[in-house]
Amino acid sequence: MIVRRFRAADAPTVAALGDLLRIGDPADSAVPVPLPPSNQPSGFRDLVDVPGHFLDADAGGDFLVAELDGHLVGMGGIRPTGEARAEVKRLRVHPAVRRQGVGRALMNALERRAAELGNRELHLDTADQPDSTAFYLNLGYREVDREPSPYGEWTTVYYVKLLGRPLVRAETGE
Repeated sequence: MIVRRFRAADAPTVAALGDLLRIGDPADSAVPVPLPPSNQPSGFRDLVDVPGHFLDADAGGDFLVAELDGHLVGMGGIRPTGEARAEVKRLRVHPAVRRQGVGRALMNALERRAAELGNRELHLDTADQPDSTAFYLNLGYREVDREPSPYGEWTTVYYVKLLGRPLVRAETGE
């Protein structure tokens, strides 16, 4: 598996990954790999224009995908939210490859990239689900708040992680 930066050709599969929640049970491992590309725009505005929301110089973030055997099986982005702070957005892993290290590899790469961009804190939010809670806590995130959905269907849980300081090579004069 490789984790790499988003390319324009990834857009249809990224849209399909983003819409997994609307396709059915997002934990249904019977969903085929490769995921059929979506021929409709994603319901998420930031996934309709990944470069504009994550990659452009003004956006100040990044968007990564996980590729397994030539197929996209995961994705996630970061974007700045304040002074030395960024948030993780749209982390998704294909149901057929969950619990195989794809999510961890994506999060590790997103954390490294966030630190490279000068961020010291990484924030995220997700629906309150036991698997998600365990995943983020195991990655070193700390729960900081909970908020009921205005629709009453779920509770949003907010997490934060302090990132290590970027390594700066000392000048040796050699």
